Amino acid sequence: MKKILVMFLIFFALLALLPHTAYSDLDEEQKKLEEYKIELEKIKKAINDTNVNEKTAQALLDSIYNETNKIALNIIVIQNKINVVSEEITEAENNIQQKTQDILQNEDQIKASINLSYKLTAISPMELLLTGQDPDTINQRIAYLSYISLSSKKILDKTKEERELLTQKKENLIKNKEYLNQFLSEKWKQQEVLKEEIAMQNNFIRTLEARKIAYIQRKSEIEKEIEKEKALIEKLIREAAEASRVLKTGLIWPVKGPITSYFGWRIHPIWGVREFHEGIDIAVPTNTKVLAAARGSVTYAGWMTGYGNVVIIYHGSNISTLYAHLKRFAIKSGDLVTQGQIIGYADSTGWSTGPHLHFGVYLGVKAVDPLKYLSRP
Repeated sequence: MKKILVMFLIFFALLALLPHTAYSDLDEEQKKLEEYKIELEKIKKAINDTNVNEKTAQALLDSIYNETNKIALNIIVIQNKINVVSEEITEAENNIQQKTQDILQNEDQIKASINLSYKLTAISPMELLLTGQDPDTINQRIAYLSYISLSSKKILDKTKEERELLTQKKENLIKNKEYLNQFLSEKWKQQEVLKEEIAMQNNFIRTLEARKIAYIQRKSEIEKEIEKEKALIEKLIREAAEASRVLKTGLIWPVKGPITSYFGWRIHPIWGVREFHEGIDIAVPTNTKVLAAARGSVTYAGWMTGYGNVVIIYHGSNISTLYAHLKRFAIKSGDLVTQGQIIGYADSTGWSTGPHLHFGVYLGVKAVDPLKYLSRP
């Protein structure tokens, strides 16, 4: 029962005293450090790739802006051309209208000339004689009217030809305007597509920026974790070195006196049953000063069933020492003690047949023979 209590007490005392990783072995922490370094390299590569993608996206965005500007200029040019063509169409329509009026006037003039010539040819010789008119003069007038009619016809034909040319020109201008309007519509569509591309590229760049910020934040976190791991590894190395020194130089005897019970299997002095004794019992008078076997931190100072008043000191690298059956304490939990410092006074509290100190050494929660680590008295 005492063995189980001691194991749990030492384990939870160490757990409360140290950060989570402090009781991990050195290989585990070095492995964790390497994992952080690998992740850090991946994050750095991700940041670099994001920067490349950002530059590529920005270059593409710049080219889209340039293309948008060119299309905007094209739209202005096309609109100007449409305005010019519209003016030419209006001018052609006005000219056609004018030519149509000229044709109507020429046609009226021709009809009048023909009608007058007909009337002149309808005058009889007797009427000419009675009126005293000269027939040659009448013939000259008829000839002149014929000339006017012929000239008017030539003008009429030319005017009609010009009107046809104007009509053809107008039709060509209308077709050209339709083509320009279609071309303008395509440019507007292109402009809208480019606007969508610009919006998409801007969103993509914002996504890359947010991703990069997250990567940079994670990079900072990993770098901090790496520093923590390095510090922890250095601490573990120092503790290992200290533990090695403690094991090599030995622990000092907490009290001086005869050993009444050794480490290992024995018959319990009170219960008379065979049990494993996890330390050594050193017979000393009540109030004998009990010294810390090595420098360390007090992880427990209190009562434990069977052991009475107990002090447990952690010395680093999972090495702990236990001092039992004390009368009173000279320290408290959490105190740092030096080797040889008084931590309490011996007695026979708990299950004991007389004043003595029970002294135990633990590697983790495993009890080991204290005599292997104690210096010679």
